[in-house]
Amino acid sequence: MNEIIYIFKSGRLARKDNTIYFENDGERKFIPVENTKEIHIFGEITLNKDVLEFLSQKEIILHFYNYYEYYVGSFYPREHYNSGYITVSQARHYLDTNLRVSLAKKFVFGSISNMGKVVRYYNNRGVNLENILANLRNLKDNLDSIVDIPSLLALEGKSREIYYDSFNEILKDSQFFMDKRTRRPPKDS
Repeated sequence: MNEIIYIFKSGRLARKDNTIYFENDGERKFIPVENTKEIHIFGEITLNKDVLEFLSQKEIILHFYNYYEYYVGSFYPREHYNSGYITVSQARHYLDTNLRVSLAKKFVFGSISNMGKVVRYYNNRGVNLENILANLRNLKDNLDSIVDIPSLLALEGKSREIYYDSFNEILKDSQFFMDKRTRRPPKDS
């Protein structure tokens, strides 16, 4: 279980044996490092290199925010999160068309699956959306035959068009009717 810890008060973050604690006004609160994934710090804190080394060892990320709660930056454990392996792998997938299409298909497959879940939810509650579900299933089944990115983009666009058509059936509201999709900028009518 990877918890996320939020610290809103000002104080000191320190290491004691095999754990760390937050100290504020003489009160110490120990942080369960074995169950912690990230610590978000909103207050003014003091910490030292010993704490950072320990957090790195435990693979805990520190996120810092300023007085107005805007993100300032993060401390990532070097060995675990800043590996060049990820960057190299991303470049390899981008440069190799087969890897790129394969990865993109997974994103589109997930997108169509999620749209299908939403449509199925309303279909199970009395709105007749069997035709839309069948069309989404058909598009998902056609993913295997796609060999290039433009064709994949066209299939994804068609799936969204079908999905958005279901809104008119779900809402049955004459004041909110979607007849076409517009962008840059989207029209409100």
